[in-house]
Order: sequence, then C-alpha cells, then structure tokens
Amino acid sequence: MKQFAVIGDPVSHSLSPLLHGEVFRQLGFKATFVKIHVKKVQLSNFMIDNKLEGFNVTIPHKQAVIPFLDELDKASQIIGAVNCVYKGKGYNTDCIGFLNAMDLNHIDMKDKNCLILGAGGAARAVAYALVQIGVNSISVRNRTKGNTDRFLRWLQFIFPANKTNENHQVIINCTPLGMWSDTKSMPNIKIDPGQVLVDTIYNPLETAWLNKGKAIGAKTIGGLDMFIAQGLESADIWFSEKISEIIKLESIKKVLKTELC
Repeated sequence: MKQFAVIGDPVSHSLSPLLHGEVFRQLGFKATFVKIHVKKVQLSNFMIDNKLEGFNVTIPHKQAVIPFLDELDKASQIIGAVNCVYKGKGYNTDCIGFLNAMDLNHIDMKDKNCLILGAGGAARAVAYALVQIGVNSISVRNRTKGNTDRFLRWLQFIFPANKTNENHQVIINCTPLGMWSDTKSMPNIKIDPGQVLVDTIYNPLETAWLNKGKAIGAKTIGGLDMFIAQGLESADIWFSEKISEIIKLESIKKVLKTELC
C-alpha cells in the first residue's frame, strides 16, 4: 500500500488527509495519507529516513526542505518554496491551485490591476501565478518593511514590466488574518463595490473580510477551491495521471465542509 503524508509544525490543523482520503476512495486507490509533525530540528532526519511515496509540505518547511531535494520544478525555483515532493523533486502546486481556482470561479485576471496582502510564500505563489495570467500590475501591502522590500525586489525580477497602479480591481489576501481561530480579524484595506476579493484562507469557509466585501458589493472567493486544486495537482504528480480531471469536486467539498466552520 502506498503511503503519503503532509509534514509541518504545527500540522494538526491540516485537512489534507481528508482531501486525499476522499480522492483515494473515489478512484479505488489503495493508499494512506497521514499528518506527520516534523519540527525544524527533525527535518534533516525525516528527509533521509522517510519511506513515503510522496508528501506535501506546509509551514514552516516550504523553504527549509529545498536543500534536501535533488531537483526543483520551474515554479518552485522561481517562488523559492516547495509544497509537494515526489522522488526527490520539489514542486509548487500552490500557484497552479490559485490559477485553477480562478478558472473554476470564472475570474479573468488578464490585464487587471492586483493588490496582494502579505509578502510570504503564499504571496509569492500568487504573484507568480498572476504574472503567468498576464495581469497589468501587482502591488503589495505588508506590515513588515524588510519582508516587503525583499518581496518587491523579487517581484521586479519576475515581472520587470510591473508599474504600480492604485486602481485595484482584484485584492488577494495572503495573510493569516481571519483564519480560525481568530476569525474576527481582517485586513485593514479599503473595499470598493465591484472589486474581486480573493482569500487564500479556507477555514472558515467565508472570512469576516469576505463577508464585509460581499455586503459592500464586491465579488468574493474563499480559499477552499485553491486548497482543493493544489491538493489535486499534487495527486496528479504522485500518480502521473490527470486525477484532477476525473475527480468529483462536490464530494471532496462535502467531506471537507464537515470539518470547517
């Protein structure tokens, strides 16, 4: 039986076992998927000793895992973060998850002016995806100046044609503000009717920020579709077939929603 896992610190909150368990059930795969709590000091031993067929990587190991890998795909090389590992190669499926989620919700980002909230790994994955789509501009808001400056230097490298435009048509929250259990917090940013608000948070299903935006007249998209899409892309990699094209999404959502607030 093939064994898969998600590693992180903490990792107890992860819903990846539910997601992949439902995928395995639908396709009749004999496989298991578990959560493995790996502390920073344990990462080296884990990478040497684990016998997993493949695994996902969550905070805080998305960058730390890179030196232990033999190869990186193009996205993870540019983004500088890995969230999927298979046969010694690192992949970043967060960016593909974002793109697929936008397609699923019929959001056309091409030539749009976008604002990203946050400057961490999720923000980089989203920015990389936005460049692939062909947006007009990308701006960033983040609380820490040092992280913001590093993000902007990196953004200039991957998107040299970028010219900041304050007329933001799309705002993407890549911060943990509003995540369970601090569900009342939200980004302090002006929202206008007609804007598209995207949250990378999937628990709760609809954050306070999205609720506020919806009341004002913005179009809102939660993080569940992105979470599912990045997980299915991981499964595509592990099983070398387009599982994402034959899976029943509504069944996955139904299973996940039983654990979400």
